[in-house]
Amino acid sequence: METSHKLTLIISYYLSRFNDTGFRNLGYTTWDEAFKDIALKLDVKKSSVKNWRDEFDPIHGHRVGWYQRPMNPSRVNVVNAFEDMNEEDLREIVFDILNKNIFQQNENLETIDSIISDKQYDGSGKFILRGPTGKKAERYFIKYHMEKGLPVRGELIDTRENGCGYDFEIKNSETYYVEIKGINAKTGGIVFTNKEWSMAKRKMEKYFLVIISNLNDVPQIRIINNPAKELSPKKNIFKTIQINWNVNENDLKNSIG
Repeated sequence: METSHKLTLIISYYLSRFNDTGFRNLGYTTWDEAFKDIALKLDVKKSSVKNWRDEFDPIHGHRVGWYQRPMNPSRVNVVNAFEDMNEEDLREIVFDILNKNIFQQNENLETIDSIISDKQYDGSGKFILRGPTGKKAERYFIKYHMEKGLPVRGELIDTRENGCGYDFEIKNSETYYVEIKGINAKTGGIVFTNKEWSMAKRKMEKYFLVIISNLNDVPQIRIINNPAKELSPKKNIFKTIQINWNVNENDLKNSIG
């Protein structure tokens, strides 16, 4: 299957799953406008975009769809890979495809290319648990904030299980947002999930990144306010599928904090 067809399948899945909300969030006013523009940008037939959307419809219930025949393995692979991704994250991938940014992201393109094939993808590894390093860093921060009142004083509210793009809120006269990253060694890079990085960009100076390194010896703490301004991470799309943003060690060293 050609790469353009594989990428169009992802967009078609998005359109089927999120229906009217989906095409409007992509900036289109009608289905016909969406089909025409997507076909033009991906160099595929307009009818293919519509037909591939319809192939996904039986599992989403917005239209009758192509219920008469079994779903092709490549379509099943798309469903297995993206069914746990929220609308905002999947929309970001769709925009990368439509704007051709995906072709500048060789690793991401290869990942997508390997998933959407006619061979069955098992969909394994969709859920990534918070590891022991992260938990250790979070416990250290709770004690640190209690003793030092940094990065700002106020009531510390645990939001780690809420999946909201940060680990803690600090409330005083205003609300601040804190994301904790742990590094076992003295130096190293960190990884943001797409939701964390999106929240950092949205909250700006109200968002703090707290990096706790050297966790296996004497922990060292570093606080970066407004990391979306101070850091320049590399976007990665993984085979699981999820999006995260990688900040390498040199970028951390060169940032202000």
